[in-house]
Amino acid sequence: MSEVKTASRIVDELSDILSKKEYTVVIDALTPKMSLPFDFTAPEFVELYKQDKGNFFKYVREAIMKRIELRCLGFDARTAFAGLKIEPQGQPAISMQDINPRDNESNIVCFDCQIIAVDKRKSYITSGTVSCDICGGSETVECDPDLKIKMPKCANRGCGKAPMQMVQNTIKTDYIQNIWMQEPIETAKHNMPVIFVGKLHGSFVGDVFIGQKKRVTGIFKTVIDPKKNEHDIIIDIIYINDLEETEAIKPLDVEVKALKQKSKEPDFLNKIVDSYAPSIYGHENIKLTCLLYLASGVPGQKRSEINVALFGDPSMAKSEILKFTSKVAFKSKYTSGKGSSGAGLTIGMVKENDSLIPMAGVLPLHTRGFVCIDEFDKMRPEDRSSMHEVMEQGTCSIAKAGVNLTLEAKCSILAAANPKYGRYDDDLTIADNINIPPALLSRFDILWLITDKVNTLQDVAKAQHILKTFRGNLKADDVFMSERDMMAYLNYIRELNPTLDDDVSHKIERFYQKMREMSNSEADSLPVGIRQLEAVIRMSQAHAKLFFRNKVTESDVKAVFDLLGKSYMSFNKNLTEDNSMQSDITSFSTKKLTKEKTADVVWNACSDGSKNQNVYMVVFTKELVKTEKFDKTDATKWFNQWEKEGVILKNKNGTYRKA
Repeated sequence: MSEVKTASRIVDELSDILSKKEYTVVIDALTPKMSLPFDFTAPEFVELYKQDKGNFFKYVREAIMKRIELRCLGFDARTAFAGLKIEPQGQPAISMQDINPRDNESNIVCFDCQIIAVDKRKSYITSGTVSCDICGGSETVECDPDLKIKMPKCANRGCGKAPMQMVQNTIKTDYIQNIWMQEPIETAKHNMPVIFVGKLHGSFVGDVFIGQKKRVTGIFKTVIDPKKNEHDIIIDIIYINDLEETEAIKPLDVEVKALKQKSKEPDFLNKIVDSYAPSIYGHENIKLTCLLYLASGVPGQKRSEINVALFGDPSMAKSEILKFTSKVAFKSKYTSGKGSSGAGLTIGMVKENDSLIPMAGVLPLHTRGFVCIDEFDKMRPEDRSSMHEVMEQGTCSIAKAGVNLTLEAKCSILAAANPKYGRYDDDLTIADNINIPPALLSRFDILWLITDKVNTLQDVAKAQHILKTFRGNLKADDVFMSERDMMAYLNYIRELNPTLDDDVSHKIERFYQKMREMSNSEADSLPVGIRQLEAVIRMSQAHAKLFFRNKVTESDVKAVFDLLGKSYMSFNKNLTEDNSMQSDITSFSTKKLTKEKTADVVWNACSDGSKNQNVYMVVFTKELVKTEKFDKTDATKWFNQWEKEGVILKNKNGTYRKA
């Protein structure tokens, strides 16, 4: 009874304060569904707030309704203003990492979060009139949604404490809904994310969805389960509103102007590539691919994100590339395929109070971001299959236990995997080496194979680079762009939206036809379909962004053709558009290859793709000399040795073919 008197007294005192002119003006302007800013830290409210922190805003609401009804006699304010939201003011937002439930019990806290799960809405009784069947006595009771309704016993002695029954037509109900809130991924990038359960009431129910970012103001409450000797911390939410995306690091206007000027220099892209993961030696083509990956994403397109897969022998810096990519990407997540499940990546079902609740995984939470998955080959087949929809449609769906849910998951995926048998075996087919089904493989825009071949010159250079890094001799001045500057640069160019004209479109069309012909002519080939055509478009747009272009040029398309050609050649597959491109493909990192491998690469590049290959001796030796590994005499000797050993055979028209 004392609690009732205390509540009534606080409401009356609040009502008296709200009767002042400055508050009366605000109350008169209220509409049923508006939000009322309320500064509870004002001096006139501080003492009343300290008396009952947990229920203070409930009393504020009651006081406001009382003032409205006093000004409009006979008006049911509680029904008319059921949608009124009170927004606490004066409480600064803090990190979820800094919240200690023990210190904040019954205190108001404000924090930013991301919604990862939403329970079904439920109705509960807020109040009602109970009456005695014997004497007819009655009283009004209020109910707590966290507690079971306990019917009072009649106070009349003559009734012998008979139990009272709730009068049906006096019952008032409201909706309640539980939500799970996680620390935003930008702030929890290197920490274990904090998760709290929140409880929504009234008009807030139904307005919150999985994946949204919100600013929450609420009260910490402890819910005790006496049967299990356990307790849970629940945040009783007072107010919740939308939170804008965290602003990404962007370069200053002066820096943008300087970069645009430097982009006109012929070695601009090479400098950026060299600045990408400078601790890793070589892999220039893969680094360029990662830059395209981070620059991808065009607003308004069905799918504009690039997916990349790296396959290769152990100790080829695949994981380091993924970690650096995750570091310079604004909204990113690095994870291991061995420790990831399909539910953890897409949508999982969590059991809570004998009911199943859908909970968002990594991919939907990183919409318009980047996810780097290491050990991709270690994932279970059923877990990998859950990614098919994400990688193509940009959504993930679930239909379980009466839950039908589809979430947006438009994110770029960078995957790394080892060959099926530890190291890549050239004697086996691609399908035998890579333990990934074709349906999933075709969803990657570009694939790279990194093999560990013995090369004395390359091994020495790599060792020197690693030793230089360990000694600390690799300084920031040695790179064109720091990690912070690269992040700002990539965040800026990602918002660009380059367009394609007819000439560029025709060139892409011809290249796609060549890719299809190559795929159909070889039994052991990488998948080539309409997805690869879309991949060329996406990569061309990303390449144009690197140079701050608003229009895709022929040079962008040609650079993408060259990069795709090199990626196919990493699998020992030849990919040429026409004879004009052969010299570009021939230049593919021949300095890092042995003479024998270089000769094979040059031969494939000189071939016109016909059945008899039609390689001219003069052309072949000339291209060998261009690699700087052969002089004219060595090139001729190499050709003659091949002919003598039967490696190549002469055609009737004077050209040569491989035996």
